[in-house]
Amino acid sequence: MASVMSMRASARNILLLLGLCTLGSAQSGLAADMIVLRYLDQDPGAPPYTSRILITPQFLRLDDGRDESDFVLLKRKTGEVTNVLHGMKTAMRIRNKPLPASARPTWQVEERVEEIRPGTNRVTILAKGKVCSQTVAAEKLLPEAAKALAEYKAALAWTQYQTYQNTEPDMRQDCDLVHHVWDTGLALGHGLPMEERDYAGRSRHLEKQGRERLRPSLFKLPTRYAVVYVTPN
Repeated sequence: MASVMSMRASARNILLLLGLCTLGSAQSGLAADMIVLRYLDQDPGAPPYTSRILITPQFLRLDDGRDESDFVLLKRKTGEVTNVLHGMKTAMRIRNKPLPASARPTWQVEERVEEIRPGTNRVTILAKGKVCSQTVAAEKLLPEAAKALAEYKAALAWTQYQTYQNTEPDMRQDCDLVHHVWDTGLALGHGLPMEERDYAGRSRHLEKQGRERLRPSLFKLPTRYAVVYVTPN
C-alpha cells in the first residue's frame, strides 16, 4: 500500500500519493498564470525523485517534471482523475464514489499544531496515539494550491479505501486510513506543505515554487488514446 500512498509520478502507478509564491503579487489572480510546485520526494531505501505539480482553477497535473512524461490530471470541478500512459497509448480514468459513512473508524484522530514562526506551523497527525505524520505548513501562502492538493486526495479516497480493504490484514495501517481515506485534508487544512514525513519514513521537501505563464497543452488529454475506466467496486 505504500506505493499507492507516495504520490509518485504517474508512470509508476495510477495510485501515486504531497512553492510558495509571494502574497499580493499583481499577477496572482490572472487566468494566464499557473502555479508550479516542485517537490523532492523519497521512499525508504529508494533514491529521491521529483514531483511537479501544476495548478490552474480548472486542473491539477502531476508528473515527474518533464512535459512529455506520463501524467495524472485532475479535473477539479468534477473530481475526475485520469492517468495518461504514453507508452501504452492509454488513459486510465478513475471514477470516484462516496465513502460509506458507516465504515468510518471510531478511534480518535488527533491534530497537534505548533507554531514555528508566524504563519508557519508544524502539524502532527496521530491515530490511536501513534504519530502518522509531521508536516511543516505555510498557513497563508498559496491557499489555492493547498486546496487543489486536498481535492486531489479526496478524489482518490474511494479507490484508496478499496485498496485498503483488499490489503492483507497484517499489512494494513491505521495511518493510511487517516491520510488517504477519511481525513485526507487534515494537514492541508493548515496550509501548503513545505516539508512532510510519514510513519513509514516517506518524505517530501519543497524544492522550487513559482508562477509561470499558462500552457494549455499541458492540461489536454490525448484524443486518440484508449480510455479505460477504473470504477472501484
